[in-house]
Amino acid sequence: MDILRTAPPKLKRGGLRQALIDYATDQTQKGGIETMSLRAAARDLGVSSGAVYRHFDDKDALLIEIVFQGFQTLRAAILEIRPEGSNAATPKQAIERAFAMCRHYIHFSHANPSLWRMMFGRIGVACREEVQTDPEWMRYTVLDAASENYLDLFRLGILSREPDLQDVRFIWSALHGAADLAQSGARLDGVFIDFVADDTCRRSLRSIGCPDTVINLWPMAKGPLQTQN
Repeated sequence: MDILRTAPPKLKRGGLRQALIDYATDQTQKGGIETMSLRAAARDLGVSSGAVYRHFDDKDALLIEIVFQGFQTLRAAILEIRPEGSNAATPKQAIERAFAMCRHYIHFSHANPSLWRMMFGRIGVACREEVQTDPEWMRYTVLDAASENYLDLFRLGILSREPDLQDVRFIWSALHGAADLAQSGARLDGVFIDFVADDTCRRSLRSIGCPDTVINLWPMAKGPLQTQN
C-alpha cells in the first residue's frame, strides 16, 4: 500500500512539459524551489532525466516559464480592472480602479511570496528580457494600465497637470515597496493587507494632486489603530 501511495502519477502522452511546470509551481508555493532540481523533478514524476532535459535546458529555463506565468496572471487581472481603451467615465470609476489595482497587486504578492521574489529577482530579469521582444505583450502593460487610469483623472478634470512616466514609476515603486514589506512581515501593519493597499494608493494619489474629496469616494479599509479596542 505504501508503494502505491508514493508512486509517481502516470503522465499523459505529451504532458511532461506541463507536468514539470505544475511540479515547479507546487515547489514554489511550498517554498522549496531553491533546493529543487530537474533530476529530482524527473524522479518524482517517474521519468528519465533525459526526458526532462528535452523540454528545459536547465532549472533556470523552467523557472523562467513559472515566472512568465506569474506575470501573465498578474497582467490579466490588472487589465481586467482597466481594459485597454476603456477610459473611466466618472471620477468615481477611476478612483475605484486605482484602489482595485493596488489591492490586487499587494494581495498577489502576499499570496505568492516565493513566486513574487522570483518575479522581481534574477529569474524575473531574464524573463522580462524575453517578453520585451514580444510586441503583443508590450502593447499594453500593467504600467500602461495604471498610467492610463491616472490620465483618466486628468482627462476628467480632477488633476491640474498631466501625470508623466516618472509619476507612474514613483507610484509603482511605492506600491511595490509596500507589497514587499507587507509580505515579508517588515511592516507591522502587514496583516491588514487591504489597509496597506488602500493607504498606499491614497498617498500615491495625493502625490499627483488628487484631492481628498475625490479619493474619499473609495471606502478605505480599516487599519491597526482603528481596530484596537
